Amino acid sequence: MRGFLYVLLDFLRANLRQAGTLLAWGLAIALVLASATALFFLPPSGEGSATTSQHLLILTLDPLLSEAEINRLAWQIAGWPETGRVNFRFAGETDPEPLAERALVVEARPGGREALLARVAKLSGVRKVTALERRAEPPGLPSRWRIAALVALGLGLGMALFLGQRAMRRALALWRKEREILRLSGLGAAYWQGPFLALGLLVGLVGAELFLLGLRLALRYAPPEASLHDLVQAGPWLKALGFPAGAFLGLLGSLLRPHS
Repeated sequence: MRGFLYVLLDFLRANLRQAGTLLAWGLAIALVLASATALFFLPPSGEGSATTSQHLLILTLDPLLSEAEINRLAWQIAGWPETGRVNFRFAGETDPEPLAERALVVEARPGGREALLARVAKLSGVRKVTALERRAEPPGLPSRWRIAALVALGLGLGMALFLGQRAMRRALALWRKEREILRLSGLGAAYWQGPFLALGLLVGLVGAELFLLGLRLALRYAPPEASLHDLVQAGPWLKALGFPAGAFLGLLGSLLRPHS
């Protein structure tokens, strides 16, 4: 164990020459953790368009009307300025409500419901008129902050893998002679491969600490109107999961090293 620690310290000392790359790698891991946290806590959608109302008139038709007469009636109603759309419904259909007989469903234009209702009441061939209001709530668009967090997650993950591979290539170049001596000396693979994994683990833990530092600063200096209650409540869980997640990302980057 003491021998491995000596080898590890020598390896880390050699890699001080690429401290900037290692720091950038840790920051990329912190970005991945921060954006993943944001995706978890941000609402799945932002505010959508305002709720709209559809004013519908269901015209129950005389069963003696022929198909040609129904077509003429529908075209007549469609030509009125108060009319939006006209649709035919068979008995047994359920949109916009269950229908027992043939009917025309007429959508009134905004502000034209009363005038349209007065006109259809005078039509021959219409047995009953039912007024119906239906509210349509369009789906909310994704929150722009959630989209930004998703982009940051992809960017951070790509940067973490790229910088991890770059750091491992540089580490191999800086420690190539020592690694070759250890490999040829007959020592176990832990002595000449373990330091690379240890470096990735260390960078991952540093990235997790940077993430938690940023989280503490956000909670401390966030404006009073910011809603961070859920984030505060989840603080212990984020600390418990942040270090394992950072370590995993660091180890993942270290596995991208060349094996020659």
